[in-house]
Amino acid sequence: MLITASEFAEFLRAQLDELARTEFDQVRYGDTGTASLLALILVAACLLTLARRSLTRRAHARQHSGHSVARRFRRGPIAAVLYVVPKLLLGLAVAALLVAASDPFLTATEQVTGDVESRVRIDLVDTSLSMAWEFANTDRSRAEVAREAHLAFLEMRRQKNDRVSLWMFSSYPYMVDDFVLDDELYYYQVMDAPYVTVKILAPEPGTARDRFYVSQDRVQIIPSEGTTDIVRALKAVIRHFDQDEAILGTNVTAHRAVLIITDADVDEMPSAEFVALNQRNIVPYVIYINTTDARAARLEVSSTPPLIEQIRDFGGDYFDVTDQDSLERAYEAIDEREAVRVELTHRALKVPIYSRFLLVSLALLVVGIPAGFVAELLWGTHP
Repeated sequence: MLITASEFAEFLRAQLDELARTEFDQVRYGDTGTASLLALILVAACLLTLARRSLTRRAHARQHSGHSVARRFRRGPIAAVLYVVPKLLLGLAVAALLVAASDPFLTATEQVTGDVESRVRIDLVDTSLSMAWEFANTDRSRAEVAREAHLAFLEMRRQKNDRVSLWMFSSYPYMVDDFVLDDELYYYQVMDAPYVTVKILAPEPGTARDRFYVSQDRVQIIPSEGTTDIVRALKAVIRHFDQDEAILGTNVTAHRAVLIITDADVDEMPSAEFVALNQRNIVPYVIYINTTDARAARLEVSSTPPLIEQIRDFGGDYFDVTDQDSLERAYEAIDEREAVRVELTHRALKVPIYSRFLLVSLALLVVGIPAGFVAELLWGTHP
């Protein structure tokens, strides 16, 4: 049964209202690669069509007949607008289809109850100025390489019930969020976190002063920043572990871990803090963003930072991002930690919203295609 015009108008209004209420700053996209490929194909088709129309002559047509056309036979301004409107509707419909193809979704949480076996960890991410500098002749920042490694590690840890808290540090430590068990929510917290927190974005010494390897939208300017103080950061992490233990009443022998993502260019060795972690059965692991110059390696010049050289003395380990198997070994090291039973209070849900864009696109096509035929018949050019 066909719907009436009023019912269709109400349907279109409802879909547009739902789309307008969408919090676009919270939208995530699961498959931007497919949407980008479709957009490139569409642009290529448009360019080929434009070239064909520009370089070839239309059959049964010529530019001018030699006679002037009376104004009453020309397309007026109102007719010109009406002639263009269907094309605009078609363009909006195609744009909405491309957005729908990128698998947009929102994250939501639901309340649940129960206990789960979880491995407790704090991820401490170095966001100091040195992380904005180039990574080993790649035209990419150390922070970008570090973030990709961190996200890859989190992908490995999905469905492992890790209870994780995200921290960043430069001169001062910053807690992004308290301990969470939501894999999806935590993954996007890491993805959206800034690459660097600095007082001013300065280039690496000895490089071109106008060359930066991190985009401005991933930089958080904080006037008090300017150093890489891992001592202060680890002290804050230890306090947070102690507070969490007091709240949950966890046994003092519970095994926990702190995962440090850094280029190890720190101001001071945190020896006392490593001892304090060891006393609490908190094992430090480092995902090391190795920026060693290959020329120094050929000359057998040791350039391993003291943080990396000494971490194993305190029961920890490091995993070099230049080693293909390092993340797998980091995963195994975390997995070997004893699990702690904790209460699960909420979890993240992936809420797909591609249908909002798809329905709006289809509605625009239903209106735009017939309107385009009518506009072409009334005001289009023909022999």
